[in-house]
Amino acid sequence: MAKKGKKSSRIQEKRAKRGIELSGGDECVKKKWLRLVGFVLTILLLFSGYYVYSMFSFLEDVSTTKFSSGDSPLTTATWEGKEQVNILFLGVDTRVKGEQPRSDTILLLSVNPVTKKASLFSVMRDTYLDIEGVGQAKINAAFANGGPELLISTVQDFLDIPIHYYVATDFQGFAKIIDAMGGVDVNVKEAMVHPDDGVYDIKLAAGQQHLSGQQALMYVRYRGTARADFDRTERQREMVKIVGQKMATPGMALKLPKILKEVTPYTESNIAAGDLYKLIALGLKADTTGMQTEQLPPVEFLSEEYNMYGEQVLWPDIAGTRQFVKEKIGATASTTAGTPPADGGSETAGPAGGGQDSGQEQPVAENPSDSGKQKGQVTGEYVNLRQMPGTENEVIGQVYAGQVLIIEETAGDWYYVRTPDGMYGYVTASLVQLL
Repeated sequence: MAKKGKKSSRIQEKRAKRGIELSGGDECVKKKWLRLVGFVLTILLLFSGYYVYSMFSFLEDVSTTKFSSGDSPLTTATWEGKEQVNILFLGVDTRVKGEQPRSDTILLLSVNPVTKKASLFSVMRDTYLDIEGVGQAKINAAFANGGPELLISTVQDFLDIPIHYYVATDFQGFAKIIDAMGGVDVNVKEAMVHPDDGVYDIKLAAGQQHLSGQQALMYVRYRGTARADFDRTERQREMVKIVGQKMATPGMALKLPKILKEVTPYTESNIAAGDLYKLIALGLKADTTGMQTEQLPPVEFLSEEYNMYGEQVLWPDIAGTRQFVKEKIGATASTTAGTPPADGGSETAGPAGGGQDSGQEQPVAENPSDSGKQKGQVTGEYVNLRQMPGTENEVIGQVYAGQVLIIEETAGDWYYVRTPDGMYGYVTASLVQLL
């Protein structure tokens, strides 16, 4: 019995020792896992730090005035994060050294943070408007004469919506973005060939293919199709949609610091750090697959004409274009930057009347400052709107029978008026009946 008791005691001792060994093994495994988790967290913290650093470095570097003329103030609106946000993307042609470049591409992205609905518009660069300090000219002349500041002010006046942010980049910057993303897949509908300057020559075969940055630049710049700039702007909107969808993929988040680093030397923007995070968060939620893409002015609200210099231009129906944009974006309330234009000020326009049927009364949109001002109604079939009083001066548009004009001042036998489309000019008083 004593022998049996000793044997049982030894078994219990072994079991107890084995339990200690197992417990020690569990502790060892636990420590290994903790070290692994700590290592992963360290890597994540380092990456997050690098990510944040990249963001701040990018925003600091692109806030410098690469393209700004410095002649006029920036009139962008304030975005609080809950209302419609409008961002202007500008493609700039900087090939002519020593000259202020023109905006080769003007794209407007509008996102509704409530519905997550996104709309992308391309503004035709031949749209003929009244540009402050320049006069009647194609809209891309605004950038050449006053940088992004004047162009933003012109777009805000033209569309009657606030612009909150802008991003301007040149040809090289666009190509760098595409390359940093690893290229894009595009179906090129027809062969594109156009000799340029030896550096930006265009040569693309037709068919589905993977485009590099330089090839993607060829794709969005080509104007040799039957519909010329109309097709070109359509391809630009298509490219933005492709890039937006690719950027929304998880893998692209890892490449973002590299992309920002690549495009920094070629980019200018007014986006601040806090705004960028809000915009990225909104962009990830936005419905890019169902994004509407439209040209401005729409075909039904423009007419192709020749100006006094023999250039073919696009005269916009401003009232129709504004209504079109507002219907498409379904805008929520927003804070408009700047101050209202003074009497006779900077409302932009194409030809007065803008294709409206003659004989139909078109009441002018009134401002609070119009109180007490004289009004007049056009009595002739149509009346030329001139830049200065006198028949020898340039015709900048027409007003039609039945349209009501705000008379700003009288200059002899001429009235200086504001039209229903918001355009200012001189009309002969004999064909306007005072109301």
